[in-house]
Amino acid sequence: MAVYPNPPLDQINPADLADRAGTATAFGVSESTVKRWVMLGLIEALPIPGGPHLYHLPTAALAEHHTWQHGANRPARGGRRPGWQVGQAAA
Repeated sequence: MAVYPNPPLDQINPADLADRAGTATAFGVSESTVKRWVMLGLIEALPIPGGPHLYHLPTAALAEHHTWQHGANRPARGGRRPGWQVGQAAA
């Protein structure tokens, strides 16, 4: 079970979903960072049989905040890209 579990499927707004690339862009990190969050058990993809891996962005925001608080603010450790600020989409 993920540290930050997804809400029940019937409570998720489709606008709050993104694939790995979209999730990475939303938080100014690389796709490998999103994959790392999954591997570390911070978040999980939605259980859509045979579908793409989609992530709930509000839940991913909790994982992003967790990693930020634990020193991942350095790009070499999978943190945000240089110059990225809170609330700013990645270029």
